[in-house]
Order: sequence, then C-alpha cells, then structure tokens
Amino acid sequence: MSKKLLSKNKTARKLTRNEKHRITIANLALIPSAIKNYIDTLVKVYRPNFKYKLKVEFFYYIITTIIKRQNTYENKALENISVALNATILRGIKSDYNEYINWLIEQEIIFKAENYEPGRSSNKYCFADFILQSLKEDSSSEIVEMEALESDTVIVSKSIQQLPVYKDNEHLLKWFDDKLIIDFQGAKKYIEDLSYFEGEIFDLTQKKIRWNHQISALHYKVFYATRNEESDFRLHTGLTSLKKIFKPFVTYNGQEIIGYDLKNSQPFFMIFLIDSIINNNDIINKILDRIYNKNVLSSFMLQKICKCLSTEGFKEEYMTFKNWVLDGRIYENMTDIISPDKHLGRYYTYKYDERLKYKVRETNYSQRDMMKGVFFTLLFCGVKTKDKHYHTLKRAFPNLVELIEIFKMKKNSDFSKLLQNIESECIIDYVTKKIAEQYPEMPLFTIHDSVSTTVEYGDILKTLMPRYVYEYTGLMPKIEEEKWKMHDYQTDYKKQVELHPEWYAYNGY
Repeated sequence: MSKKLLSKNKTARKLTRNEKHRITIANLALIPSAIKNYIDTLVKVYRPNFKYKLKVEFFYYIITTIIKRQNTYENKALENISVALNATILRGIKSDYNEYINWLIEQEIIFKAENYEPGRSSNKYCFADFILQSLKEDSSSEIVEMEALESDTVIVSKSIQQLPVYKDNEHLLKWFDDKLIIDFQGAKKYIEDLSYFEGEIFDLTQKKIRWNHQISALHYKVFYATRNEESDFRLHTGLTSLKKIFKPFVTYNGQEIIGYDLKNSQPFFMIFLIDSIINNNDIINKILDRIYNKNVLSSFMLQKICKCLSTEGFKEEYMTFKNWVLDGRIYENMTDIISPDKHLGRYYTYKYDERLKYKVRETNYSQRDMMKGVFFTLLFCGVKTKDKHYHTLKRAFPNLVELIEIFKMKKNSDFSKLLQNIESECIIDYVTKKIAEQYPEMPLFTIHDSVSTTVEYGDILKTLMPRYVYEYTGLMPKIEEEKWKMHDYQTDYKKQVELHPEWYAYNGY
C-alpha cells in the first residue's frame, strides 16, 4: 500500500508536592484532519515496532506542538518554518520520544531541518511538502484527547482551569469560556476570499492553512494558556496567536470587543527600566535577578551600567530620547536620523536577517511603521549585527546604544526578554489585577501590551488602564483605542488601489 494516503470545566485545585514536579499538558488539542487521517491509516498499515507500548496520541501531540510553535508571534511572517521541540517535555511524556519523531520523519510527515549544530542549536522540525499539499486540499480540523498520555510524570488537564498557569492569572483566563465566540463561518469565508494581505498580492495558501487552524481552535473552544517565568513571562493564549484580521469576528457574550494599546510600549518600558536603575527601584531589581546570573549582575554588569548612566553624554541623549518616547512620537522623530527609500507610495528598507544571514527587503505604507521596525531591530538584534540602520542610530545615540549592548553582553535575547518581563508584570500582574479587583464582572483579555474588554466597559478601561500604568511606572503613558469590529482589512486593498494606482499598474495587477 502506498504511503501517500491521506469537556466539562472543573475548578482548579492546589497541586500536591509530587504533582508540582510533573509535566502538565492540555487534554484537548486541535489537529488538521488530513494529518490525523494519514497517521491513523499508516499506524494500521505500517504499525511502528517501538520499545514500549505505542500511544498514537503522542504523534498528535508532536504535530499540534509544531503547529502551535509555527503560530507564535515571532514566526508570524514565516510560512512552514522549522521549530524546536522541548526535549525535556517530550522525554517526560514518553522516554522513547525519538522513536516517534523518527517514525514521523520516515513516513514523510515532518522533516528535520539541516541547520542543526551539536551543542549550539536544537533540532528543528517542519512539515513535509506532501503534508502541506494535503492541507491545501483539506483545511478542516479535529479535536483529539490526550488523556492516554497521563502517567506518573504527566498531568493531563481537563480544562484551562486545571492548568498550572490558571491560579495566578484567573482574572484573565476565566473569560475563556463558552461566551467567547468567533463567527466561524464568516471567518472561513473571509479566508477563502482574501487575496490581499499586508501590502502584497501573492499566493496566501500556506498562510491560510495556519489561519484556519487559529480560528478553529477558538471556535471549538480548544483553549490553552502558558506563561513561562524563564522566558518572556508573557501570557500566551489563543487570542495572542490569533491574527488581527480575525478580530472583527470575535465577540464576548454577544458584545463587540474594544481594546486599548499602550503606545510605543517597548521604548516606554525601556525608559521605565533606565529610570528604575537610576532610582534603585526594587521591582526592577527582582526582574533583573530573574533574567541575569546574580554573580554576573553584581560583579561587573551593574558597574558597567552605572558607569554608562553617569556620563554627561548619556544624560544628554537620554533626555532627548525620553522626551520622544513620552511624547508618543519616537518613530516620527527618528525620521530626522534615518530616511528610508520611497517609491510609488511605499517605503523600503533593507534589514539584515540574523537567522537567514542575509539582507531582506521590508516594505511599509507609512514611515512610522517603517521606523518602528528599525527601532525593534535596535532593541532585539545582536550586538555584531550588520544592519546599517542599527549603526546609524548608534552614531546618533552612541551612549544609549552602548547601554543596550551592556544588557546583551551575555546573550543577545536577554534585553528583549527583560523588556517583555517588565511589560508582563506591569500589564498582567498589576494593571489588569487592579481593574479586576474593582470590576470583577468586567471581561478582560490581554494581547501582551494591549488590554481589551466588551464595549459596555470600554470607557472604564480607557480611564483605568493609563492610571494604573502610571502607578506602576511613574510615567504617564499614551494609549490608543482599537475597536475590533471596525477593521475591514480586505477593503484596504481597494483603498490602496485608489491611493496608489501607479504601483499596481507598475506591478501588473
């Protein structure tokens, strides 16, 4: 035979001492029907001969984990990107996990990326071309249960309320219930009709596969939540991974949702970080201890930071930079330093991609969006980057960039992790908890630096969010309102044609 075949919620309880050392996974997962049917058929025909008893659910777990990781924020612009799997978690679920991965590779369901370097990088996996083609033909999904994977080392939670993350984040996670609805048929139809996305007209097939999975997870109530103290400490849910084009289809208890974004959030929390170090703020000291090795931090890193902060050059640069941020016009002011190329109504710049090791062209319709990307490069790229805009900013703000590079001295990702931890503690653990204490009946959802509720409570959120951000940081933020129902991204294509017909004629559209 050819290979080419294609719960009820429970209240949270306190974990016992033994359970705290066990791995917790969600019982319900969403897997594309094409992949599940293919695996089921192959298991019957070419049944694996593993050392221990076969559990087909572990195949599903590996597949759904790859899909989740491909849908994360940092991978949003990529297609079938190869992603790493957590070997510690896999080993905790099944000690013979490599046999399952190798079998999936042998059956041409997934394949291992070739950029693995022993001791320097993890194995990464993505889907084989045959599977991608199958997903194009059938985008439907099925709910699968993982209860069979429960063991002495694995806890299978029956609901989001039983996840370890729920207790400390109940004020946000309790709203993931039957009242959180997505217009599934409307969203599916929208995906089918979508031809224009983020400034380009091209084949959206692979993006549509992933988008169908996102809306299906919300529709079938396959809720999940994670928050890793050793990583960005952000609360990740089905809404944080949901593409913004689907916000108009989401309601809670039949009501539209309205959100408020913290404007220039990463530069804003960078200002809070610097002010807090200068003022020896205990909040920041605790977060710094979480991110950096205490010996490194206390021995020479803080000395370098303090030396940098004390120079007159830094103080002058910082005053300018801080005013830009608090005025809410940092990206607009950056155009005085960097002038991106403009052609036929669009802005172009070339960014050095650390992962790909070559320059890629980025396109935007506004200078502000372009400058935002340039600034994020400054915050999150490696100190040895070849990106020309990084070096332009470094010439304009040498002392400020020197400080940023000190935070990256051990690991490039440490600085981004630091700012994300600050953001998370501010928004998740302070702002939304304070609001929830005052208005326990108010639905609250977060997408990192954004807080949303139903329109009924919109004015309350608009008033309280900046108040509590100020209480936490001592800095007055600027927030932007976002009515989820107001978006019509497909119409944007018509607007762009009207505004820049010469570009579409030039490119043959």
